[in-house]
Amino acid sequence: MKRKSARELGLWLGELPPGLHNDVTDVPGVAVGHVSLIRGYGKLVPGQGPVRTGVTAILPHGGNLYRQPCRAGIEVFNGYGKSVGVPFIKETGVINSPVLLTNPLSVSDVANGTITYLLRLNPEIGNDARTPNILVFECDDSYLNDIRGRHVRPSDAILALQRASSGPVQQGNVGAGVGMSCFQLKGGIGSASRVVDAKRGYVLGILALANFGLLEDLLISGSPIGKSLQLEARGIVPGSLILIGMTNAPLSSPQLEKVARRAFLGMARTGGLSRTGSGEFCLMVSNCDLSKKERLSDWELDVYFQAAVEASAESIWNSLFLAETMEGRDGHIRLALPYQSIQESVVRSQ
Repeated sequence: MKRKSARELGLWLGELPPGLHNDVTDVPGVAVGHVSLIRGYGKLVPGQGPVRTGVTAILPHGGNLYRQPCRAGIEVFNGYGKSVGVPFIKETGVINSPVLLTNPLSVSDVANGTITYLLRLNPEIGNDARTPNILVFECDDSYLNDIRGRHVRPSDAILALQRASSGPVQQGNVGAGVGMSCFQLKGGIGSASRVVDAKRGYVLGILALANFGLLEDLLISGSPIGKSLQLEARGIVPGSLILIGMTNAPLSSPQLEKVARRAFLGMARTGGLSRTGSGEFCLMVSNCDLSKKERLSDWELDVYFQAAVEASAESIWNSLFLAETMEGRDGHIRLALPYQSIQESVVRSQ
């Protein structure tokens, strides 16, 4: 039976309206691609498997990012992460490379694939032009995956970039989300969007790679569901949360950083505490033409803050609602959120 998103189950998820697909590709020009690697069962044999991992690529627009960079802001809420490319964004306020997601021991391979992809498109790099800032973010999938085997190859990153397309976005056990855990249940990729200015067509979308939390912390629409679920909480593994935000609104880099900071209030709505050992990063990007003269006042940002909070929370919930039970290495199992048993209690409490 096809799993349902939090919104399809009628849960309260905020006040702002979602976009057409209710995912990050509702922002015009944004594309997402996945490569999922799932092989083998049973006892861990390092270098062979079982394999439960992958890579996800996010393209902010359909043009050449190296030649048409985007404004960006980044917030590092909890620094237990091995991401690549953060200092350049802090210094310049722009990105000139696609955004890739994977596991921590595959960051270098994914970065190599991204470099190859950009070199093919831009023969001037390294000759008559400066090198791009490669962007790779990660979460630890070692509870289910043979992470030491480094099964994600540079070619997988290239394939994810080539597969990138407009929505609807695949969510749950896909791409970088294949081996992820969230609140000691099966997590993965989740996404949501909010229309912030219908008249001007401005949308804000979030894609989450959710891999954090304890079952006892889980909140759904304000209800302490984690404490009521009759499930055995297995395998505490320090995790992380990566939030990739996109908008077509003409926000400046400092404004994007402010919006990125608020996204972690969405994490709090789900019960996330950003525990020690967890790495929380939010990258917020505007794909609005850099030459566009329109600028928004800081006094107009509140609705963007609200959109970031609502879309981040819903993205995390969707990573749970849309993920399926998965068995990984050494018989480790991450159960899918039993949403049918919690729907009635959550709706009753609203």
